[in-house]
Amino acid sequence: MNTLPIITLDEIQACLSEDDILSAVKTALISHGRGGVNSPPPGILELDNPAVGECHIKYGHQKGADTFVVKIASGFRNNGNLGLSPNSGMMLVLSAQTGAPVCVLDDQGWLTDIRTAAAGALAAQAGAPDKVSAVGIIGTGEQARLQAHWTCRLLGLKSIVVYGRNPEQATKYVTDMTAQGYDVSSASEVKELLGQCNLVITTTPSPTALVLKGDVQPGTHIVAMGADNPGKQELDAVLFEQAAAIMVDDLAQCVHHGDLGHAVRGGLISQDRAVSLGLVLAGEQPGRLNADDITIADLTGIAAEDIAVASLVWERLKIKQGTA
Repeated sequence: MNTLPIITLDEIQACLSEDDILSAVKTALISHGRGGVNSPPPGILELDNPAVGECHIKYGHQKGADTFVVKIASGFRNNGNLGLSPNSGMMLVLSAQTGAPVCVLDDQGWLTDIRTAAAGALAAQAGAPDKVSAVGIIGTGEQARLQAHWTCRLLGLKSIVVYGRNPEQATKYVTDMTAQGYDVSSASEVKELLGQCNLVITTTPSPTALVLKGDVQPGTHIVAMGADNPGKQELDAVLFEQAAAIMVDDLAQCVHHGDLGHAVRGGLISQDRAVSLGLVLAGEQPGRLNADDITIADLTGIAAEDIAVASLVWERLKIKQGTA
């Protein structure tokens, strides 16, 4: 009986560059937008004990590919108190011909984190104004750091303004990101951040809106990352009514459990107002049209991204091991 290969985090990280991941995620978003991915609705398990734990299961098949992927990703926000990462998980790659598993990617949630960061950076690029005053980051966790790094790298920026509910965490964020070579300052309120930044990325698990319509200046592009299951909300629903362009990674998911859903269920807009982020990246749909437009990208994370990065790892490692 053959032993199922278990690919370690070190092996995964060694075979991927940031450019590899950006390219794979962009291709995945475009393919998803064009209908090239078979991906059923994700599973979301919210645990009662501890109340801050959740697990997402995403799975799908890139049409025509030899394999399909099942991804399990968990998030436990209090893990830092235990000296543990808040995120964990794994990906399973299976044969599309027989259904048999071909490998386990023991990525410990890293691939989910990194593909999310890449998608956020691409979404930022899709609607960013021509001149970005500063990248505003709402939140101070791991994704807040990754989003800042990947977006600044992709757009060639250095200036970051951060807001965090916990002043100590905000101070630590400034210190850590400054040490990485960025020009970082903190805002005491979200409104203050919005007054300084025309590219804003939200990365919190907030249950109530943080970014309010009256505080957003004309020409701002907002990338909403945090609302990835029912009960979360980062953006004032009225903002969607005001936005000149609304981009989504997956329309059904964003209506079901993204920020867009609050506006649709509230009767403020029709879901038909939203366009596929993948098609914007492909140049097949417009993103920003005018300098003063307020634009929004609502991201809930899609299986296509997991398929792309997991498949890339497996293809590279099986060739290296001579098992292709």
